[in-house]
Amino acid sequence: MRIPFKTFGVAVVSAAMLIAAPIPAMAEDGHIYVHVQTYPSGGDSGGSTYADLNFTAARSVTYNNWVINDTCPGDGFRVIGRARALLRNGSWANGAWHEDDGTCESDAWGPYDNKELNTSGDIMKAGLQVCVDLGATLKCEEEYRDNPFTS
Repeated sequence: MRIPFKTFGVAVVSAAMLIAAPIPAMAEDGHIYVHVQTYPSGGDSGGSTYADLNFTAARSVTYNNWVINDTCPGDGFRVIGRARALLRNGSWANGAWHEDDGTCESDAWGPYDNKELNTSGDIMKAGLQVCVDLGATLKCEEEYRDNPFTS
């Protein structure tokens, strides 16, 4: 049986669209891990944070299994972390600072679930920032995921 070339092309394009269509809108949800080193020369002293992000709307993201940890060997500096989001207008929405208030041998802050960051503007991307508080300055690293409701 012969299939006209034009009909075959339409069928291939239609099949390709069906394959591409079921990609879930929530693909940007997921795990984030961030580590900051106290000293640029290496070693693991510093801090880390991780969480599972769940975007629930254009202006809301929920953080689950969120942990902030001071990593050894000890450097004598405290570690702080917070939720952050870049809004459509270019400004940042920042959650409260949380701290692993012990030493690198102490228990981490968390894990905490259902920590929400709700904003008055659309969230383009959200994530975590972790910092070593060096006294006069903060040394920070951050990581983000795109919001499927606004991308």
